[in-house]
Amino acid sequence: MNTISNHDLFALAVQGARVAVDLAERSVQEAVSKYGPDHPVEYPETCYELPSVFAWDGRETKTLGQLEEIMASYRTKFTGDATVENALAAGEATMIAAEVIEALKYIDDARPYEGTEYMGFVPDKVIRGLGFAFVDDTIPGAAVLAGKSPDPDALVRIVRDLQSKGILIIASGEVIEQLASKGVQMGERSRLYPVGHGTQIVHALNFAIRAALSFGGVQRGDREGIASYLAKRPKVFVMEFGPLDPILAGAAFAAVLNGACIVTDQPVEGIPEKLIYVPGPENMVQEAIEARGIKVRLAPVDIPVAYGPAFEGEVVRRPDTYIEAGGAAKTLAFELLRLRPEDEIEDGKITVIGPDVDSLPEGGRTAIAILVDVYGRKMQEDFEGVLERRIHLFINYAEGAWHTGQRNILWIRLSRTAVAAGLRFRHFGDILITKLKEEFGNIVSRVQVTIITDEEEARKRLPEALDVYAHRDARLAGLTDEKVDDYYTCGLCESFAPGHVCIVTPERLGLCGAVNWLDARAAQEIDPNGPNKGVPKGECLDEVKGQWRGVNDAVYEATHHRIERFNAYTMMEDPMTSCGCFEVIVAMTADVQAVIAVNREYAGMTPIGMKFSSLAGSVGGGRQTPGFIGIGRKYITSRKFIPADGGFLRIAWMPRELKEAMRDALQKRAEELGEPDFVDKIADETITTEADGLTEWMMKVDHPALRMPPLLS
Repeated sequence: MNTISNHDLFALAVQGARVAVDLAERSVQEAVSKYGPDHPVEYPETCYELPSVFAWDGRETKTLGQLEEIMASYRTKFTGDATVENALAAGEATMIAAEVIEALKYIDDARPYEGTEYMGFVPDKVIRGLGFAFVDDTIPGAAVLAGKSPDPDALVRIVRDLQSKGILIIASGEVIEQLASKGVQMGERSRLYPVGHGTQIVHALNFAIRAALSFGGVQRGDREGIASYLAKRPKVFVMEFGPLDPILAGAAFAAVLNGACIVTDQPVEGIPEKLIYVPGPENMVQEAIEARGIKVRLAPVDIPVAYGPAFEGEVVRRPDTYIEAGGAAKTLAFELLRLRPEDEIEDGKITVIGPDVDSLPEGGRTAIAILVDVYGRKMQEDFEGVLERRIHLFINYAEGAWHTGQRNILWIRLSRTAVAAGLRFRHFGDILITKLKEEFGNIVSRVQVTIITDEEEARKRLPEALDVYAHRDARLAGLTDEKVDDYYTCGLCESFAPGHVCIVTPERLGLCGAVNWLDARAAQEIDPNGPNKGVPKGECLDEVKGQWRGVNDAVYEATHHRIERFNAYTMMEDPMTSCGCFEVIVAMTADVQAVIAVNREYAGMTPIGMKFSSLAGSVGGGRQTPGFIGIGRKYITSRKFIPADGGFLRIAWMPRELKEAMRDALQKRAEELGEPDFVDKIADETITTEADGLTEWMMKVDHPALRMPPLLS
């Protein structure tokens, strides 16, 4: 096979740009003729219009007429010269043209890829939902697979290798059909996104671009800012299989423009650290992660199925289930992690009491108790719950294992495919011993696991578990902001959002919903140089608004001297900043009489005239935005939920899904405040999504917020 010179590759990219720009111009002209220049155009569920244009060009792309002007200007952005500079300009033109072509598909159909195996444009909410996994390096990088592999089996091995390393995957081109033919699961739940063919590869680029816009606070048209951010994060690389066509060559240089590197099986001359020829598929992953400086921290787990974060969202459906426990199976199921004396633990010991999976009938159900005993010189009783909650995550990383819930409210399923591959309950022990030592090795030195499927034996152990749960709950109930001297910073998002820092208190968890005060305390014990640092509160400067001198000092340093003050108990003055991975946004209403709470899963309109995606564009990126905050959803029912602004009883609207998911906790909080009917006074989208409609509803139900002073006075 002859080596492809860089000169020929640059020329191919220029050819691809010409083809893409010509097609985009014709497509826009046809759309203008059909709909008129003022017809709106947008991708669904994003606040960034057409993200590549938004970030790199900066011009508005809200109408077809604006797209027509933009495409006309890109015809002159590159020449026919076969140079690296011109290839990069051609790459940008290819990216912009592809984004325009794809956006036009959403004019006639809001879901043009529904019913196909392709996803097309990936909504903002997916990126924000992955935020915590990106920032804590559970997802250390992202791989874009493009083209057609000469060896489909080798392609599957590459995908499994990437998944075992926690790397997110975006597939474009014929590799999608190749993976589907081999039974590889794709979609949001498996963190393998099949965006489509041809110009649809742009959805891999705008995925990374929106990470910079969402978390990094990069502004519209800031070319230097977007280039600088994407050079460092998220760490994206492209794995290109098979011959390069012009569009793919143009897209490759667009990827380089966006900070990615290209690893290809084609014999190209190459550009150091940017365009790399790897002759054997078995070496492509290693070359790519080394070129991007990706650090893989997942320890290998010796079990007979694939293991990694890619399988965290996998669901085992009833027809695919070999065995289940708890939940709808209505069997006893619980889990308990306890600190034990050193001499009571045999490190690495796994005991199964009762029949394992291979001795249970297919399609059946069983009781299960998962008992984990740990010891470590720095381990504390307060950390038991922190470690115990990770059981859910660690088991879900196994392909074909599904675990939901915690404590004695569990539901576990193993798939037929996983059991056929050899997965057993015993392997839960291998998983937990490996992962607990990997993630908590500074505080845990010994781990032993007992799996009980014998119902009589499990029932004997249940009272101890219930006593431990009750003791922990009583301890947590006594943890209030006033009763501790230290809060904690959480800087997990620092690499993605350098202008943001969370302050975690006993009554306010991190805005991603994943880090509470005990988690942060345990994390500091595990790694004193890690993302969580203790913050002495110091002198109280404002008891009502929740401001302390020590917290201000910590925020000032953690935000690189950008933020001088932080108030914990108000959203109206110097509120906490947000990165972009918040679960919920709280925003004041137009009449400043109430607040709404909207979760990222809700795609509809809100009574303040903005969808979640638009709100998120205003709140994230490390900015303090009075009247708007990003939060973890459990904070809604905290005693310290914006108390200086009227607190819980200010809430006038939230999406129905959020309200129903939290109804029990909402009702409990309402009763604590002497307003047992309050939850039904909170409107949702079935009642109104209009400002006037919300006001009318509040008057109709005599909402408590109407009796409070306005948020702004």
